[in-house]
Amino acid sequence: MKRIILFFLTILSVSSIYSQQNKIDIGLEGSPSVTYLRGNNFAKDNHYPYIGFSGGLFFQYDFQKTFSLRTNIAFERKGSLTDIIITDKNGVPIGQFAPPNNFDYLTLPILLRATLGRKVKYFVNAGAFSGYLIKQTIVLKNSEPIPSMPNIDKTKLYKRFDFGITAGFGMLIPIKKSFAISFEIRNNLGLINVLKHPNIKNEAIKTNSTNLLIGFTYKLDSQKRTNN
Repeated sequence: MKRIILFFLTILSVSSIYSQQNKIDIGLEGSPSVTYLRGNNFAKDNHYPYIGFSGGLFFQYDFQKTFSLRTNIAFERKGSLTDIIITDKNGVPIGQFAPPNNFDYLTLPILLRATLGRKVKYFVNAGAFSGYLIKQTIVLKNSEPIPSMPNIDKTKLYKRFDFGITAGFGMLIPIKKSFAISFEIRNNLGLINVLKHPNIKNEAIKTNSTNLLIGFTYKLDSQKRTNN
């Protein structure tokens, strides 16, 4: 967590220095996302995708017209829907339901972006991400057929850090000289086993999310302002 905060502060400092002479884009972006868990047969058969979300701040340094370095710090909810079978006192199944299995992360991707186009611009991103697990919860509250059950906190069973690769594509639409709106589809593929301790079969659990990102960009370009 301290490393993520330190990196975030470093990005702010570098942005402040370079924005005096070069282009820096800053802004907000957020999205709904389709998220699920993978890595073993149990997850494949008993976990299902569901709708999560993400949102946060981004910073982008433009090397030239085509290539940029981009990062953002965001809150992201990953996870899945998990089958739970309900039994009577004799162990006989009497029903089942699928409550959300939430993994709440603070995420930090580092992306190289390539952009083409004049007015409306099209781009592709590729890079890596790291994530810090804030909390892991199975949400039973208000879930049918047992709405009175409390949520189950299982944060201690999982590693705090996640890591993976990320890639996406989208478009950037200018609104005014210094403002633009963007739309992007981005996939975040976790590469490490987030289970803290291996289970009996030594199976892994890995994260995955696909974001539909909507962003609002403000372009810092003091050089242009000076020339005007």
